[in-house]
Amino acid sequence: MATEEKAATSLVRPGFIISALLVVALILGLAFLLFTREDTGNAGGDKPVEVSTTTQTNGDAANAAPTGNAGQAESDSVCGLVARDQVIPTQALPSVPVEVGTRIQVPSIDGYGPGMTEGVSHCFAHNPSGAILAAANFLTWFSSKEQLDEVVPALMAKGPNRDRLESQIKAEWQGETGSALTIRGFKYEDRGPDNAMVVLAVSHVAFPDKIAGFPVVLVWQDGDWKVEAPSTDSWGERVIDSLPLEGFVEWGA
Repeated sequence: MATEEKAATSLVRPGFIISALLVVALILGLAFLLFTREDTGNAGGDKPVEVSTTTQTNGDAANAAPTGNAGQAESDSVCGLVARDQVIPTQALPSVPVEVGTRIQVPSIDGYGPGMTEGVSHCFAHNPSGAILAAANFLTWFSSKEQLDEVVPALMAKGPNRDRLESQIKAEWQGETGSALTIRGFKYEDRGPDNAMVVLAVSHVAFPDKIAGFPVVLVWQDGDWKVEAPSTDSWGERVIDSLPLEGFVEWGA
């Protein structure tokens, strides 16, 4: 049993995630659970977020600004997005895919992000919906390994854990890329106005019937949601047997 746990843990080391076997680590990795299973979605309580589904076509703040309450609130976003509300979504976000980089798509909602689509897409609203979109944006980029050496400094929070991951990328990544993970749902844990955890349910084209939960811890830093690099050699992925039974909101992002 100890041998099996050691092997499972090794599958989700940051260095291993960078490798060509990323898919196996995410789908089959039996890492220790790093997030609570408490239902924080307030099912049946809050109404779903009402947002526009218009695609953003460029990265300037003027086009990224919300249309419903412009001028009614000040923005602390690096690209001028207004936070709007703090409602935790209990239904799928009405996102539409937008092409970024050279070959990937990320979910986008006008006024919620990404507000900047040039280079590595970034800039999301300072609210739960923005955090969910930021988590999906990060995992799409990270799992595809597209521009990986730029993705980590652009989308991750500053600190020694990020520095460690950057060092591993410089040592191990040689420009290889792969298929991005498919996002199947999300689970949001509110940790206050400047912190959040979004657990994304993901699958891969090679294993469409296998779903894994990938916890993404976020912090509001420098006017955007940034992903915290893990402090250990595990991101906390685990196999998901049922999205509804485990409190996930289904979302085909």
